[in-house]
Amino acid sequence: MSEIAIAQKFLSQQLAETQPRFSMDSNIPTSISRLFQTNCVPSPMDTQRISHLLSEQNLLLSFVKEEVDRARAEVSRLEAKESAIMELVRQLEALRSPVRRMPTEIMAKVFDHCVQDEDNQQPDPLRAPLLLGQVCSAWRDLMFSLPCLWRTLKVEFPSTTPNWETVMQSRTMSMHVWISRAKTLPISLILEHPSGSPITWAALMSLDKEILTLGCRIEELCLSFSPLALSSLLTFTQSPLPHLRHLDLRNSNPFPTNDNPPPLFLHDVPSLRSLSIAWGSLDSTQFSVPWSQLTQLSLQYDASPHWHSVHNDHLIVLRQCPNLKSCSIGIGKTIIESNLDTVVPVTLPALESLKVRLFCHTHYTHHFFDALHAPKLHTFEIQNVSLAMGSFAHQIESLPFISRSAETLENLSFDTINIPGVNMLSCLSQLHNLKRLRFLPGPLHLNHDLVNSLILSGASQGFSICPQLISLSLKCSSSCISIDNVTEMVESRCSASPKLGEFCFQIAAFNYGPDTRDPKIVELRERLKQCVEGGLQLRLMKAKATG
Repeated sequence: MSEIAIAQKFLSQQLAETQPRFSMDSNIPTSISRLFQTNCVPSPMDTQRISHLLSEQNLLLSFVKEEVDRARAEVSRLEAKESAIMELVRQLEALRSPVRRMPTEIMAKVFDHCVQDEDNQQPDPLRAPLLLGQVCSAWRDLMFSLPCLWRTLKVEFPSTTPNWETVMQSRTMSMHVWISRAKTLPISLILEHPSGSPITWAALMSLDKEILTLGCRIEELCLSFSPLALSSLLTFTQSPLPHLRHLDLRNSNPFPTNDNPPPLFLHDVPSLRSLSIAWGSLDSTQFSVPWSQLTQLSLQYDASPHWHSVHNDHLIVLRQCPNLKSCSIGIGKTIIESNLDTVVPVTLPALESLKVRLFCHTHYTHHFFDALHAPKLHTFEIQNVSLAMGSFAHQIESLPFISRSAETLENLSFDTINIPGVNMLSCLSQLHNLKRLRFLPGPLHLNHDLVNSLILSGASQGFSICPQLISLSLKCSSSCISIDNVTEMVESRCSASPKLGEFCFQIAAFNYGPDTRDPKIVELRERLKQCVEGGLQLRLMKAKATG
């Protein structure tokens, strides 16, 4: 038994020995004890006895208090001794920690992985790399000695401030200190200003000068500002950018505006491989960019779907990008109406991934997909981000393009796209190598019959639609769902080879009539339990008809 436990036991015994004196003392006369817990008045003789007894008990109480104080002092001494021993044990155990014997090279790799796990590095003491320096002095010294930890920096500017010059001076000083620790390594810089009060011209000039100074070292640069601010921050494009591989320019203003940055001119960017442009009106034909170097291109709009974005004919630019592997395009209203009757094919021989967002429905959409060819396409995603429904009743413009890529296409996604069932089945029947299908139609075509068409039969599996599916995501109306058909389809896919590994089923309902989705989800989950036990990742959820 420890010394503290012995002391506590001793204190308890001392209190136990004195307890009867307080509660039931044999020296207390019966004439007094019977007055306890009553309102009776003691006699004059009992009053004298009470005074005598009080003196005795107070004297005894003082003795007990002294004993308690001595016992508590002993417990405190032993607790202090225990704390000192525990601290020594902790320090001795720390000496045996494997991390002390970890070679510096390994620790450097661990630190590098910590930084890479961060989405965006910011000067935040609660995030790597600054967080690592708070563990011990050795880690702090190692942190500052590794330039690779300081290659990426994200700086966020406030939406409003009464003194932009002071804020900009503080931010640029932080940038300078941070990036100086990267030594001579190429750097990645992310600068963002949300929509709010405009940045003053003097503050923008200070930031522009800092970017220009760092230009020869920048490997990745992302600028998210209002169009007017972006116009003042493009001075760096006039100087050589030997390490620049990725450039991202975004409009942070979500509302319509007639202001647009000037055309982009990149004079000396031998390493440029990725370009992302996102602002309201986009005439990329006015840009001077080494299109043939690019392997990734994004021409999108960070604008509200409530208004129509405008752009030039994307095909003019894509024709100059033979090495593209990944492309993201936003299709809206064209600035200049092209001759849509004449289709000049544009072939992208290396393109593997294409993502298209539709902002409005025009004849250009049909023209774009008729002209485009991608013989090595693996992934195609198309999304309707417009709020209009009437003119989007039949969005089949992309189906011929998909059919031309049928032999190589493995991933296909339709988001809020209305395609008649006959056209959809005709397209899918050609995609024998498709592995992932995501079909989330708009409200006009939620009553589709795709579930029945995807049921595999053992005898004719080789002729079934999309026999190689391993991931399937569907959206249907609650009124047209057959629990038996959904169960049969999933079970047939889970017993096939390759087996279905992921199934997401969204059940939509309009704002009229009884909502029967909850009981259907419960029944489906119960009937597909065996498939889940076999490894199927199942997600059943309610969804809105319009989203």
